[in-house]
Amino acid sequence: MKRTIKLIIYFIAYQLAFSSFPAIAYMLRTHSFEMPLATDETYIFQTLLCSLLASLAVIIHLIAGRYVSLNRQNFSPLSVSLLITCVLFVTGMGMWSNYLNELLGVSMSPQLQQAFEMLMQHPLGIISTVIMAPVVEELLFRGAIEGHLLRIWKKPAYAIIVSSLLFGLVHGNLVQAPFAFLLGLALGWIYYHTGSLLPSILMHFINNLTATLTYHLSGDPGTTLTETFGATGALCIALGGIVLTILCVWIIRSRLITQPAAWVSTTPTSDNTI
Repeated sequence: MKRTIKLIIYFIAYQLAFSSFPAIAYMLRTHSFEMPLATDETYIFQTLLCSLLASLAVIIHLIAGRYVSLNRQNFSPLSVSLLITCVLFVTGMGMWSNYLNELLGVSMSPQLQQAFEMLMQHPLGIISTVIMAPVVEELLFRGAIEGHLLRIWKKPAYAIIVSSLLFGLVHGNLVQAPFAFLLGLALGWIYYHTGSLLPSILMHFINNLTATLTYHLSGDPGTTLTETFGATGALCIALGGIVLTILCVWIIRSRLITQPAAWVSTTPTSDNTI
């Protein structure tokens, strides 16, 4: 677990280090020690740019430190049928998880809502959410963390659960963390069975793209499924999502991938990576 903890510390450290630059630049520019205004366009641009750079730094660290290998197996598409099923899988999860959030009364705080809107309303934020986040988070949580744990632990379920739990926790808020954990379980299960990061990156991409499109295409981003489709319609969507999720799991497990990938330890037991 030392390697896993070290990777999480690296990830958080990169985020904190890069996020401090816009605040420092704002103070120097305004000659004050007040907190930056969320409406300051220069500050928003610098914040989102530094977020992208932090993600890029994490990717470089993971590759340079040999936590993730860029070999063919790690990025094999396996089959078109599998990729399509993975897309349907994560779509189904989104259908019932959104309804579950409504039932539980989970909603964003004003601060979180403001941060979310800042991401969604800026091109750099969209790039960070839709493209960069799926890549860096899958390389870290599935490739570097889960992949390592799968090779050293006898119980694959433990590796999937631990990586998913960490994936949920680093999102840092009660709105995203539960679904991030559930999504992490699905992504981790796919990675365990395929041995390839490409399906999980695609699923993560589709999930974030759907959230982005929903925000931009809906007249009111805060509108719930029940408000849009009525109580019966929302329930039907959720039930349809559950059926679709179960069906995709069955297809993947019984038709597309009958045996999990071989997880043979190829790394030294001593933790000598940077």
